[in-house]
Amino acid sequence: MIELFSTAVKGFIKGFIGVFLILGILSAIFSGSVSASEVDPAVKMSKSEICHAVDSSYYKRTKNFTSFATLEDCIDAGGELYTY
Repeated sequence: MIELFSTAVKGFIKGFIGVFLILGILSAIFSGSVSASEVDPAVKMSKSEICHAVDSSYYKRTKNFTSFATLEDCIDAGGELYTY
C-alpha cells in the first residue's frame, strides 16, 4: 500500500514539474519575441557616415551604426545618403 502511494506521489511530482517546465519554456519563447521593427532602427548611419534606410541593400549588413528615426535626421547629423 505504501509503495503504491509512493509511486503515485512520485508520478504527481514529475507531472507537476513537467508542466511548470513547459510553461516556463513557452513563457520565455513568447515574452522574448519581438518584431524586427522594434529592434532595428528605421535608419542606420554606419561608421563611415553613410545613411542606410531599411530598403538599402547594405542595411542588414551594417552592424556598427548610430540609430536614427528618419533619413533626414541621419543626414542632418552629418551622414550621406546611400546611393550605390
